[in-house]
This record gives sequence, C-alpha cells and structure tokens, in this order.
Amino acid sequence: MAKRELEEINAGSMADIAFLLLIFFLVTTTMNFPKVLEERLPQKLENPPEFLVKPENVLEILANKKDQILIEGRPGEIEDIKDKVIEFYNHPMSDKNWPELVQITEAEVEKQINIYKTKVAQYPDISLIADTLSRWEAKRNVVAAIGPYNEISDKAMITIQLDNATSFKTYVSVLNEIMAGINQLRSDLCLAKFGVPYNRLNKKVEEDKAILKILRQVYPKRIMKAKSRNAG
Repeated sequence: MAKRELEEINAGSMADIAFLLLIFFLVTTTMNFPKVLEERLPQKLENPPEFLVKPENVLEILANKKDQILIEGRPGEIEDIKDKVIEFYNHPMSDKNWPELVQITEAEVEKQINIYKTKVAQYPDISLIADTLSRWEAKRNVVAAIGPYNEISDKAMITIQLDNATSFKTYVSVLNEIMAGINQLRSDLCLAKFGVPYNRLNKKVEEDKAILKILRQVYPKRIMKAKSRNAG
C-alpha cells in the first residue's frame, strides 16, 4: 500500500496575520502611565540663611580648655549651674529673659483635645495631627493629677559648649549639675503634689511610673551638647 503523503500547511501568511494583530493591539490598547511627582534636590545658596534661635530660649553653659565655666557668657562656678537651671525652668511668666511659660489649664486642654479630635477625623492619615492630639491628652493627665501648671516652651534648650581640650571630668560635672537642677524641681513638685520623695519612686512600680511620667512632662530634660571647638 502506498504511503499517504501529509498535506503541508501553508504558513506563508502567518507572519502577516501576526503583524496585523500586533498593530491592532497597539492601536486599541490604552497605556496607563504612572503619575510621577517631580522632586528637586535642595539647591546650594550663595548666602544661606542662618538658623535663628531666640537667646531667651537657650541656657548656654561653656567650659573652656582651662576647665573654666561661663554661664550665659559670664564667668561662674560649676556649683552655680544648678541654680541657673532651676531659674531657667521656673521663673516669673513676665520675665522676658527666659523661655516663655504657658499655663496649662483644664479648660484649655479640653478645648485643644476637641479641636484635634475633629482634625484627626478629617485627616486620619496625617500623623502630625494625631501626635499633637496625643500630647494634649498627656497634658490632660498632668492637669488631672496636679492641677494647672506652667509649661516651658518646646523651643527651650540647655546647651553645653566644650573646648576641644576641656577635661572629661569637667564635662561630667557640668552634666551632673544640670541634672541636679532638673531633679530638684521634680523633687519639689513630687513632694508637694504626691507627698512622696522623688528619690523613693520606683520605675518598676506602675503607680510610681505614672508619677515619674507626670514630673518629666512638667520638667522635661532638654540638654544638647554643642560641637566642641577651641573656646579659649
């Protein structure tokens, strides 16, 4: 029996068909390009503006290469630092030589909480608003515990400026005196409002932990070590 020959498939026009299909899809398909926001790197300025800090918001403590102390530009002793720190945090509200103090009251706290609750509902994705609401809620806890209090400006800062040759011992002494001033304020408040010595508080005990949080909110630790330089 003779073998049956297979019929050949004519593929000559397949390339033309594929090309036509390609043209069809290119014409009919809508291309969705992602939206890209243009960002530019900060440009170098010929005369960049200086970062201005109000002098009254800074308690400047300087130790030179001879371990001599300057407090607000005036010669002083390490033992003087504690009293200056106390004055920096706790001074008459009318004194313009020190950071602004704002009285935090129950009425103001509730007003601000209601404002920021509304803003959070309107802009739930903006974390800055939620963070501000949390800060006011923390202030409500403080007012509930101790009553109205004076809050130091959030721009207030104690700066330690050292010379490259200042001894480490002097730096530690300066830091200890700053903390002694802050802790004295916390201790006085703790005894007056809670009847407990500050140094008896145990951060592992929940009740004491809550008191510590309140004291640190009223008298926050704001210390910044400036870059060392040749201070003379």
